[in-house]
Amino acid sequence: MITTILISFMQFSIVAPHSLHRHCIATQGTLYPKNIQLVMIDDVIVYYYNSSAEQEAVVPEWLNHPEGIEFWQEVHRNLKFNRYVMDTAVRVTSEHYNHSHDHFYQAHGRCGWKSDGTTEAFMSHAYDGKDFVSFDVSTRTWTAAVSHAVFYKRKRETDLEDLVRLVIHYESGCIRWLEKLLEFSVTVREPKVPAVSLFERPPHGNSKVEVTCHVTGFYPRAVQVDWLGAEGLPMVDGVNSGEVLPNGDGSYQLRKSLTVPQEAQDTQSYSCLVLHSSIAGNITVTWAPKKNLANVLMAIVIIVSVVLMLTVLFKYLVWRRAVGKSQS
Repeated sequence: MITTILISFMQFSIVAPHSLHRHCIATQGTLYPKNIQLVMIDDVIVYYYNSSAEQEAVVPEWLNHPEGIEFWQEVHRNLKFNRYVMDTAVRVTSEHYNHSHDHFYQAHGRCGWKSDGTTEAFMSHAYDGKDFVSFDVSTRTWTAAVSHAVFYKRKRETDLEDLVRLVIHYESGCIRWLEKLLEFSVTVREPKVPAVSLFERPPHGNSKVEVTCHVTGFYPRAVQVDWLGAEGLPMVDGVNSGEVLPNGDGSYQLRKSLTVPQEAQDTQSYSCLVLHSSIAGNITVTWAPKKNLANVLMAIVIIVSVVLMLTVLFKYLVWRRAVGKSQS
């Protein structure tokens, strides 16, 4: 469940052209890590902490220079303090609900620029995946999404020091972070062209063939991958798409599979079409039926054989002609 939440966070994080997102999860119980923290600029990971990893967050390679490290340490100090805030939130909320088993508390904060150039920021919290409270930066007010959250709303409102800290961060600090990270991450955010390959395997227990289109190494994250069938029309039936996943080097990958029924394996070709902002057109890789492929190979063999025979015949005729002239 935690992984699903993080993936949905990352999908949401690429909506704005340039924005900075903070995602924090604190848990009560033993099934999940106690704390998870993720900071992203657009769709580039700046900071990732998982308490189960038994080590502090690591400076990404693109920030591994004196000015970048100094900035990253500021981010680290801020988020380390935020772990205490999140631990408190999940504890007091669980106590309020009289919960004693596994539960989790989520916080999502974002700042960025709107299309008109003005800035915006917000923060929302959830408990066990459901809306709980939110903070309006412009009005400096907390709002409870459910009646059970009123107690927490009041708790945060009465903490004036906490209120000042939030306002300063989301009105100025967060945008300053965003500006610095845009400066530092120029090379990381350069478009990367996807590599596309196909591989197939027969599913167990039937005669269908599963063909997977593997698209990897691309950036930005947004990508469109379609399987095309007869007359170049997009396929819907038999298509299974995975999630867009990070590779660890700033690029992403996606797998999209097509199940080919037995009756179509010898007659129908299918193409994987990839559209990405790093390329002007598209990348298309075609899967050909085995029978058609065999016919093509046979035709190539026949053509090569005929060419060789004609070459030998031509050389023989030239030789005969040369011999005839020498005898005369």
